[in-house]
Amino acid sequence: MSIRIRNIRGRLTLWYVVIFGLLFAAYICSACFLQYWQLKQQLYHAEVQDMETVQGLLYFTADGRVSLHEEYFNRPESRLLLDRLLEVLDSNGHVLFRNRKLDGNTLGGRLLPDEGVNGFTPRSLRLADGTPVLVISHAHVLQETPVLIRLAYSTEPLRLQSLQLLGLLTLVLPIALIAAGFAGYRFVIRVLDPLEQMAGLTERITARRLNERIPVKNPEDELGHMALVLNGLLERLQESFEQLQRFTSDVSHELRTPLAAVRSVGEVGLQEEHDAEKYRDIIGSMLEEVAKLTAMIDTLLTIAHAESGAIQLQQTTFALMDLVQEGVAVVGVLAEDKKQTLSVTGDQGALVCADRAFLRMALVNLLDNAVKYSPSGSTIRISLQPGSTSPGPPEFVELAIQDEGPGIPEAARQRVFDRFYRLDEARTRDSGGFGLGLPIAKWAVEAHGGNIDVKAALPAGAIFCIKLPTVQLL
Repeated sequence: MSIRIRNIRGRLTLWYVVIFGLLFAAYICSACFLQYWQLKQQLYHAEVQDMETVQGLLYFTADGRVSLHEEYFNRPESRLLLDRLLEVLDSNGHVLFRNRKLDGNTLGGRLLPDEGVNGFTPRSLRLADGTPVLVISHAHVLQETPVLIRLAYSTEPLRLQSLQLLGLLTLVLPIALIAAGFAGYRFVIRVLDPLEQMAGLTERITARRLNERIPVKNPEDELGHMALVLNGLLERLQESFEQLQRFTSDVSHELRTPLAAVRSVGEVGLQEEHDAEKYRDIIGSMLEEVAKLTAMIDTLLTIAHAESGAIQLQQTTFALMDLVQEGVAVVGVLAEDKKQTLSVTGDQGALVCADRAFLRMALVNLLDNAVKYSPSGSTIRISLQPGSTSPGPPEFVELAIQDEGPGIPEAARQRVFDRFYRLDEARTRDSGGFGLGLPIAKWAVEAHGGNIDVKAALPAGAIFCIKLPTVQLL
């Protein structure tokens, strides 16, 4: 059954202890190996020195055998201090001498090619009784006779010392792991404390306290970056929430009027008996209000789909002047009723790549506003001019629609693109719409990489300017 640690402090501490334990275990193994290697090197140098001593102690006896001067030692018990294993062979590999310490074992068997010829030849092996030894071989001339001397010492004491060190460090390992776990846990708590504080502050932020922000102590580190990200999220949530509140308030206000009109017309019509023609007028009035309500809902749905990214633009390349002429033809009837003149000038060949239907909707909304708020007999000027911010081919095309209406105050020129916004002195409900045409026009222009703004016209009126990226044919 697996144990799952749910909080991040416990998991980080566990990972820290596991990694520390693995590193400590690797250190223990490395230390023991290094000690064994160093002891073996010391043993090798000791054997080399002992080999030089042994070469001076060997001699041939009168009967032709090889022997070792035992009288070299000052006291007989000194021989007990020596654990050397010694073997002397002739050039044919025949054993000339073995000391009693070998007890009949051989130090390596047959001769190896060039064994001991160029210095001291080391090798590790096991005797017949299983004792591990380090053997060095050296070619020597003994009284004009070439011989091979093999000298060895047991490496078992080296292994035991390394095992003792391993056992000692292994006993220390649990204590080190406990200390590391305690220190790691305290360290993790200290590191995650700012995150815990941010979580607590975030939990206290509600829909009524979206204006609160998380303090940023150090914007350069990861926690500071997280605090900045959360503050950005809270700011966007606050803006969205405020927009939602305004939108809900505006929609409820806008829906109340047509619904009240429908109800009022219906109640008045039910108070008295009427003939068929009167009932037809009443129903017509109700349907007119329902049509306005339906148009507003359709427009709101269009804006909602546009802001959510659900609308896929079907872009084609076409001459913008052709679209302008289509828009002029649509609002031309309204302009004729008010005896207005629509003047169109500009570049006939300026090309754009856009969704023709949505761009046409934006253009018609702007032209409809110009006709609606301009006085009778006035002139509405539509100009289309290419432009560029640097020498070379045109980078954009600018469409300007100038009316002769009451104009838009400077303080309201940005708000006119907000939903349901209308100027009281000029945009009444009877003459104006729902305040949704300009927001749709703004979205349609910006969705194609352009921008739209409004400025004052002289001596009166307003100029709506649209800039769109132009297309150059190869």
